[in-house]
Amino acid sequence: MVKGSKWLPLLKSFVKDLRISSKEVTGQDERGVRLDLWGSQKRFLEEMAYGLDDGIRWFIVCKARQLGITTISLAIDVFWPAMHPHLPGVIVSDTDKNRRKNRAAIERYVASLPDGYFGDSFYIKKANDQFILFSNGSKLDLLVAGTKASGTLSWAEGEGYAYCHSTETAAYGNAAGLSSLEESFAQKNPARLFLYESTPKGFNHFRDRWLEAERDKLTKKAIFIGWWASEMNRIERSDPRFPEYDYPPSGAERDLVLAVQHHYGVTLEPEQLAWIRYRDSDQTSGDPNLINQNQPWVAEHAFITSGHSFFQTRQIAKDMRDLEAAAYPMIPYRYDLTNEFFAMKLVQMDLDLEPRDRIELKVWEEPVEDGRYVIGCDPAYGRNAHKDSHCASVWRCYSDRMVQVAEWATADVEAKHCAWVLAHLAGAYKNCIVNLEIGGPGRMIMLEWEHIKALIAAEYSSVPRDPQWEDALNQARWYLYRRPDTMGAGFCFNFETSWRTKAEIMHGLRGAYMTRELDIRSFRLLDEMTVVVQDGDTIGAPESKSEACKDDRVFAAALAWRAWTNWMRAPMLAEGLTYAVVTEKESSDSGSKAHQLNDIVRRFFKTAEERAAELEAAPPKTWKEAMGLQ
Repeated sequence: MVKGSKWLPLLKSFVKDLRISSKEVTGQDERGVRLDLWGSQKRFLEEMAYGLDDGIRWFIVCKARQLGITTISLAIDVFWPAMHPHLPGVIVSDTDKNRRKNRAAIERYVASLPDGYFGDSFYIKKANDQFILFSNGSKLDLLVAGTKASGTLSWAEGEGYAYCHSTETAAYGNAAGLSSLEESFAQKNPARLFLYESTPKGFNHFRDRWLEAERDKLTKKAIFIGWWASEMNRIERSDPRFPEYDYPPSGAERDLVLAVQHHYGVTLEPEQLAWIRYRDSDQTSGDPNLINQNQPWVAEHAFITSGHSFFQTRQIAKDMRDLEAAAYPMIPYRYDLTNEFFAMKLVQMDLDLEPRDRIELKVWEEPVEDGRYVIGCDPAYGRNAHKDSHCASVWRCYSDRMVQVAEWATADVEAKHCAWVLAHLAGAYKNCIVNLEIGGPGRMIMLEWEHIKALIAAEYSSVPRDPQWEDALNQARWYLYRRPDTMGAGFCFNFETSWRTKAEIMHGLRGAYMTRELDIRSFRLLDEMTVVVQDGDTIGAPESKSEACKDDRVFAAALAWRAWTNWMRAPMLAEGLTYAVVTEKESSDSGSKAHQLNDIVRRFFKTAEERAAELEAAPPKTWKEAMGLQ
C-alpha cells in the first residue's frame, strides 16, 4: 500500500468543500472562503495521514506562527467525530476568547458541508460555551486552560475522552492541569486520537511532550512545521524590498539553510530568505529571541526563547542521529537503597518487565582492568534549587579523548544515597579520579564517606561474595577504604562552583565537544546540551519546572572533563596512550586471551572437585582479604 493512501485522500476530500473566514482572501459567497490549503497545511495533513496509516494516535505539532495549523486542526475536530459516532472528545483552548473563536469555526465548518456528506444527516444538535453536541452522539467539551500559573485545575476534571485537540498548548499556565486531563484519556479505544499543536514558547510542558513523541516513535509522532512551509512567507522579486534582502547566505544562516534541507527536504528559495531577513530586521517585531521563537527554522531551535544556545545545536542534532543509528548496547541498572549502607544492592533491570523510567544507571562499557577513568558528580541542589537531580558521569580516558562509559541520574534518593552510589562507581571503575561539586550537599557526601569508613574499619568478620561488578557493596567499601586515603592513581578532588569557575569548565567542555574529544553515549546528555544557553555571564538551562529543562548531566560531564584535562591527560600523553593505540592493544590482547579460553575451561572442569574440597577446608576470608587489602 502506498504510504498515506488510506487517510490522505479522505482528509483532502473532506476539506475541499469546507468554508472559512480569512483575513487574506475575500469570500466567494455567503458561506465564506474555500479552504484552499497552504503548503504548511498540506504538510500537516500529509504528516498526520502517514502517522494514522502507521497506527499512530498521538500527534505533537510544533509550529511557527500564522501557518493556518489551528484552522486545519479545527477541521479535524469535525471530521473525526463525524467518522466515529458517540465519540467523547474535548477541545482545550488557552483563553476564553480563543474558545469562542474555535467554536465559531467548527459551527461554520459543519454548516458549510453539503447535505448528506457523511451519509445520514450530520449536524450540530446543541452548542454553547461548554460543549458541542453532534447529531450522531459525538460530543466535544470546550475547556479553557488559562495562561496564568495560579489558574485552577477544575477545567481538567473530565469524565474520560477518546479525542482531544489541545491548541496553543505551550501557553497553558498550569501544566498540572494538562497532566490531570491526560489521566482521563482512553488507552485502547480504536477511535482514540490526541492532537496537540502550538508555537513552542520556550522550555515548558509542551517541549516535554515534544521530546516524548520524538522518543516514542511507535505510538506518537512529533511534527515540525517551520516558517518556510507556507507560500505566504516570501517576498517576490517584483517587490521593492527584494533587492535589499537578496544576497547569498553565509555563516549561521547557511547552516540553517542546510539543516532545513537535510531534516525536512525543503530547498529554500531567495524569495523565502528575503522574507525571513526582512522579519528579522523589522524593529517593530520586538525582541529578536521572540522572533526566533515565533518563526523557527528547525525544531532544535524552536524552544530557545532567551540568550544564545551555548552548544552548537546543529552538531548536537547530527550526533543524536548518529547515536541512534549506532545503537550502542546499554545495560540498565537500578540501585536498591535502604536506610543502611551495608544493604545496598545493584540490580540489572529487565526492560520487558520494568518501565524505562525506572532506569537509574546506564552502562555502555563495564570496567576494564587497565582502564583509566574520571567521574564527575553533580549532587542535587549543588548549585541552586533548580538543579534537582543527582548525576554521576563516568568516562574512560585516553590521551586524546574521553569515552562515556556510564551515567547515573535520579532525583529520587537522598544525598547520603548519592554518596553510596558514587563510592560504588568509583570502586568499580577503580583506576579513577572523582571530581565532586561540593556546593550544597556535596560536603555532606564527604562527611558520609568519612562516617562509612569508620564503620568499615570496625567490620572484620563479614564474608563477601566474589567481587563482581554487581557487588555494589564491596566495590563501594573498597573505594571508601582505600581511595580517599591515598594520592595514588585514584582519589577525590573537590570543586566548588562560582561564576568564574563554572564559565571555565563549561567553555572547556564546549571546546572539547566541538574538537571531537568527547565520545558521548547518553542521548539525555545531548538533549540537555540543547537547552543550555548563555545569557550574559550566565550559562545553564533556563529556570523552568519542565522535566526536560535540566543541565545536571551537562555539569557532571564538565566536572569529568576538568578531572581529565587537569590530572589525567598529561601523564597519558607522556605514555602515548591514545585511543587508537590502546584500542589496538586491547584488540590484540583479546585475541590472545581467546586462545587461552579453551584451556582455562578444560582446567576448570578437570579440577572443580579439587577446588571445591579446598574451599570447604579453607577458613573464610574477611572482606579485606578478599579485596587484597590485607
